[in-house]
Amino acid sequence: MSSPLVVVGGGAIGGTLAAHMTRAGQDVLICDADEAHVTAIREHGLRIEGPVDEFTVRLPAVTPAEMPGRIDRAIVAVKSLHTRAAADQLRDRLAPDGYVLTVQNGLTADTLIEALGKDRVISSFVNFGADVLAPGVIMQGNVATFRVGELGGGDITPRVRELAAQLPYAEPTDNVLGYLWGKEAYGAMLWAGAVSDLPIAEHLVHPRYRPVMIAIAQEVLDQAPVPVESFDGFVPDDLEGSLDRLAEFNRRSAKKHSGIYRDLVVRRRKTEIDEMLRDVSGPIFDKVADIIHDIEAGRRVNEAANLDELADFVAARNAA
Repeated sequence: MSSPLVVVGGGAIGGTLAAHMTRAGQDVLICDADEAHVTAIREHGLRIEGPVDEFTVRLPAVTPAEMPGRIDRAIVAVKSLHTRAAADQLRDRLAPDGYVLTVQNGLTADTLIEALGKDRVISSFVNFGADVLAPGVIMQGNVATFRVGELGGGDITPRVRELAAQLPYAEPTDNVLGYLWGKEAYGAMLWAGAVSDLPIAEHLVHPRYRPVMIAIAQEVLDQAPVPVESFDGFVPDDLEGSLDRLAEFNRRSAKKHSGIYRDLVVRRRKTEIDEMLRDVSGPIFDKVADIIHDIEAGRRVNEAANLDELADFVAARNAA
């Protein structure tokens, strides 16, 4: 295909992928709604910093109003609450034989499928950490599991193999949903921890909060419709041991707080919590969502007292 691969959402994950692919010689275009980010990339290039690697690449960047009229392949990397907007942008632009890959948090594929068709959507599980430090500058905190696969499972298709070969760190899988549900469970721990001001590694292994982490992860796993995969220390059948392994995994990363925490404390913007509530439910996760909503509305701040409240909530449930 002669047209560039369009990365819709050039932030932490999308920008990191775009930078690595560009450096590898691929034709990539970033589309991002943040005009300052787009301007910085145009003027100075896209800079990757951090312990993994440091480099700058030059690549085209546009705003949504400037998106090309025809797109053969796209990577959707926007926050899940912006999925519908991205799908609408792609609806009349995606070539009949084109496809998109979602690298988002959550189970967002249904929204893309509704707009584009089931056969034109591929999914993935991304677990490396990155943060936008400034317009045009992204910190990549670590290298972690990255899997690409067809939503329906089955044989690994040629287009999945092609994407996995082009993306940094990616490998093909025949059970991408199993990885995504594993991330939902791990992500539930991160949502719980984000109501505090503790780094990820600390809230995972703190003795008072371990029961919260195990209970909320199990609550999600109980809803998984597919066998759940292991990754980066997370083992669905060993949540107790997973906490220590995941803490060590996060200690090795330059990214110390979750993107959820950064949305609440640093960027002061709405999180993806309402989209997550469409994927999973349960009394513990619902309690976390209530606290997140309070923080978003300014009724609470991120502090350990919120985790203490969750710990008391889980203890009361266990005693009932």
